[in-house]
Amino acid sequence: MANQDESQFAAQLQVIRRLLALSLIEGKKQREQIALLGAAGMDRHEIAELVGTTAGTVSVELSQLKKRKAGGARGRRGQE
Repeated sequence: MANQDESQFAAQLQVIRRLLALSLIEGKKQREQIALLGAAGMDRHEIAELVGTTAGTVSVELSQLKKRKAGGARGRRGQE
């Protein structure tokens, strides 16, 4: 019985997590949606499902965001 209760609790938590994620990304461009959900720690498959794209697209976008962030940080240090 305890396992069933835990399983139901986990399923309910998953629904709440998805609803919060959807409210966070509503009205934003796909790139920003992916960035927000990635920063929240979601995996690429879950992000893809929420955003309505493929896991490959999410992987590419997260990689590009990471490169831009790293490049921007180096650029600022070089200017100081």
